[in-house]
Amino acid sequence: MNNSPKQKPNSGNIVVELDNSGNITNYFVHLNYDMTTVKLQNAINTIYESNKNNGKIKIDDYIYKYEKRSFRFFSKIVLLNITSEESLKIRLIQIFVLAGSISLIFLLIISIYLTNKSIEPIKETFNRQKQFIADASHELKTPLTIIKTNTSLLLSNPEDTIRNQSKWIKYIDSQSDRMSELVNEMLSLAKLDVEKNKLIFSPINLSNMIESMLLTFDAVIFENKITLNTNINKNIMINANEESIKKLFNILMDNAVKYTNKEGCISVNLVTDKSKSRLIIKNTGEGIPKDKLNKIFERFYRADDSRDRETGGYGLGLSIAKSIVTQHKGKIYASSNLNKDATFTVDLPLFPQ
Repeated sequence: MNNSPKQKPNSGNIVVELDNSGNITNYFVHLNYDMTTVKLQNAINTIYESNKNNGKIKIDDYIYKYEKRSFRFFSKIVLLNITSEESLKIRLIQIFVLAGSISLIFLLIISIYLTNKSIEPIKETFNRQKQFIADASHELKTPLTIIKTNTSLLLSNPEDTIRNQSKWIKYIDSQSDRMSELVNEMLSLAKLDVEKNKLIFSPINLSNMIESMLLTFDAVIFENKITLNTNINKNIMINANEESIKKLFNILMDNAVKYTNKEGCISVNLVTDKSKSRLIIKNTGEGIPKDKLNKIFERFYRADDSRDRETGGYGLGLSIAKSIVTQHKGKIYASSNLNKDATFTVDLPLFPQ
């Protein structure tokens, strides 16, 4: 075999015939590159000696798939150039590995995100509880300190009369009332948290309830020389827990009375708006800064700390109000004109007729 194999362009297969001794007797080459006879002979020898009827072999930089058939007087070996297919296979594997890696990274990121998202409410609740305990401890510390100080003053003068020491006794009594108020408000919040889905709801005539409860504020309104304006639409019915709604109204009215300026005005309006009742309580006074409007419903938050101390507030009332409204699937929000007025609006679903 002294001549180079005959080749045809744009093809990639070789057919070789061998005698029973493994010598090439005839061959047909269809390749688009030059292959020497020596390289072909070496490849055929390797295939023949392997005793395998099929497999793969590399010649130069090309990969061939071969199949060997044995007949009575000769053998035939067919080689097919599969370099492109092998390159494509490697490329596909690389793409799959890359895509798989990206998918795994993406899934890992999503998993971390969803995990953090799922534990966020638990973390937030834990932080709120932690902050609540810290704030409650701080609030209880002040009246306890005052009580202890005044008690020490009383004990230091055991021979003195009650009349002479009435000042210290009044301080103790006042701080005891403040502690009692704080404890009651904390218990109310705890109760609301526990009974989120246990409240008993029934149809309530909200109009009649508010008109009746306004009468209980007549004395304090008269004492503070406050003008009260009301506009209560008749027979507005809601499905609610009666005690909770009474507490809600008391909180908002107490808040209005506390922060109404001298000889100021409070207006109470109850109307309907489509499928909901709307209670609007507005009072004249200093108002609330805009940057604090979204924070006033947080536990222990005070828009004006010094003023709340004077009025006896602990920053729990509006938080309780919001919890009540939320349990009734309603909304509560505040608006204000600084140094002019503050308005609290409560929307509650109407009782279906």
